[in-house]
Amino acid sequence: MRLYLRVLSYVKKVWPNIILGLVFLVLYASFSGVSIGMVYPVVDEVFVKQTEEEWEADKEGRSKVTLTYIFQQTGWLVDETIRAVKNNWHEKDKFDKIKEDVKASLADFAQRNSKSTILKLLLVLAAILFLIRNVSMYMQQIIFRQIEEKVIMFIRNDFYQAILKKPLGFFHNHKLGEVISRAVNDVRMIRGMTLNSTTNLIRNFLLVMVYVIMMVSVSVNMSLMTLLVVIPISVTVSLIANALKRRSRKVQRKFADITSILQETIMNIRIVFTFAMGNYERARFLKENRKFYKKSIKLMRTGEIVTPFTEFMSIMITLVIIWYGGLLVLDPSNAMTAGKFSLFLVALLASLHPIKQIAKVYSEVNKGLAAAERVFEVIDEPVNIIDKPDAKSVGAFRDKIEIKDMTFKYPTSDDVLQDINFTIQKGEAIAFVGPSGSGKSTLMDLLLRFYDPTEGSITIDGVDLRDYKLDDLRNLMGMVTQEVILFDDTIAHNISYGRQDASMEDIINAAKAANAHNFILELDKGYDTIIGERGAKLSGGQKQRIAIARAILKNPQILIFDEATSSLDGESEYLVQEAIYRLMKDRTTLIIAHRLSTIRNCGRIVVLERGKIVEEGSHEELIKLEKVYKKLYDIQFRDFNGNDNEI
Repeated sequence: MRLYLRVLSYVKKVWPNIILGLVFLVLYASFSGVSIGMVYPVVDEVFVKQTEEEWEADKEGRSKVTLTYIFQQTGWLVDETIRAVKNNWHEKDKFDKIKEDVKASLADFAQRNSKSTILKLLLVLAAILFLIRNVSMYMQQIIFRQIEEKVIMFIRNDFYQAILKKPLGFFHNHKLGEVISRAVNDVRMIRGMTLNSTTNLIRNFLLVMVYVIMMVSVSVNMSLMTLLVVIPISVTVSLIANALKRRSRKVQRKFADITSILQETIMNIRIVFTFAMGNYERARFLKENRKFYKKSIKLMRTGEIVTPFTEFMSIMITLVIIWYGGLLVLDPSNAMTAGKFSLFLVALLASLHPIKQIAKVYSEVNKGLAAAERVFEVIDEPVNIIDKPDAKSVGAFRDKIEIKDMTFKYPTSDDVLQDINFTIQKGEAIAFVGPSGSGKSTLMDLLLRFYDPTEGSITIDGVDLRDYKLDDLRNLMGMVTQEVILFDDTIAHNISYGRQDASMEDIINAAKAANAHNFILELDKGYDTIIGERGAKLSGGQKQRIAIARAILKNPQILIFDEATSSLDGESEYLVQEAIYRLMKDRTTLIIAHRLSTIRNCGRIVVLERGKIVEEGSHEELIKLEKVYKKLYDIQFRDFNGNDNEI
């Protein structure tokens, strides 16, 4: 119930539309009852055999009665009804007196008009009533479907905004395909429990109530017989709905699994092709897809049983009522007439469809609840990396970065960094080297505040990073990584990402500084070239230079290079290195590198091993120490000819 109310809480933003929709909903339910209620006078008052004399006398009326006359008589009946209400409204037994006056008016009308005229009048009224009923139904459906789509839009927006606020650790703990599945499939399934379903429930409930009142007014006993059968149907439908909710959760989890496999395969398609793993990936997908199919079939079987079950039981009710009511009509001592029984039967048959719809809506709501749990689970997951209420703004890096007694570990691991202490002065260029897994990239993530230290602190100009506004802090920094992330958009958009107010001249100047301008001009559409997902249409060196141009345009005060040239060939490395040196000028630069050429211009090198700083100094100083750095140098920094090339 809590989840259901939470979903409905989104409709507060569109409450005027809800009121309008409810007006049409009430009109629809009311006119449905009135139109069916006309069965009684038609059967009992009109469909009565006339004598030959009456039939002949009625012949002229059948041919000459026009629509104008019918509308005049209808207006007269409406006026008489309004007069009866006005005259008797303040009386103690007002409803009885109103009923008597209306009955007298109808009797007067019946006396002044032939049965064929009355029949024509009732049919025209029925047409008008059904027209109003169906227009009201259309309007309320359109209004509530529009509201429903808005609610889904609001929920998807909240989900996306929540994703953008999650710390990096969230994406380590959740597969990308699973997140996408929740954003797309689960949010779509919530539609089954949104406002349109609620209004369907209200509309069908109102219809059932109108029909029940009509049935009770005809026969209390027959109504009680109907109720005795409806109760076990309702209990059975409730049990089926609970089973639907459980099975729906399983289907949604399995859908997330196949989405993850699909996304993972497409993102790594080069590796799949290179290692000839197409058959393996196909078999893996088919296996999970088969599981999804089986669970979907179970869900479908459970859901589809509701309609035939309720329909069969409804027919059983109808047959019993026809038998029982038919006996009452045939019994000369009973007051049940054919018209009254026809009214009861029509009301009962009319109530069967809304009863089935209520059962269907209940099933859809339970499937939607299972999806809502998964969606709001992500939205509600606590976010630890947030701005403090009194977070400070920062627009410039003026002095130094200090890391004091810092220790960090992931929730499911041992310490990744231990007792880290060092200072970075403004304008300094520092390189970080060490074996894989020594904590270099994690240290950069902490500086960007993707995570917070487990112990100790990181400060900029004497203020803890946790006391700064996140956006301000990250605006101080720019990062170029080995795996360049680009968007499926134009080159100009990718370069200006992070500075949307940049002019075309600014973009071109940044591209020139990154040694990217010439190759961009050689492309078919230059800066307007769409580069494909993750920059698939560009080479590795071209992508790196676009990333550097992006960093140059952002003009950060603190630069981070995370193995930015380790996967490039010699020519590309030269062009990228030249761009990097140009970018490093007058900036504080932190470099993680495996190539000696990348770090030779750094005044200081910090060596990490097993999460600790084990050495610190210049290249020459560390070589003389003949410890960890010297070992790395001997293993990685020199090729077989003794030339200094790589770390």
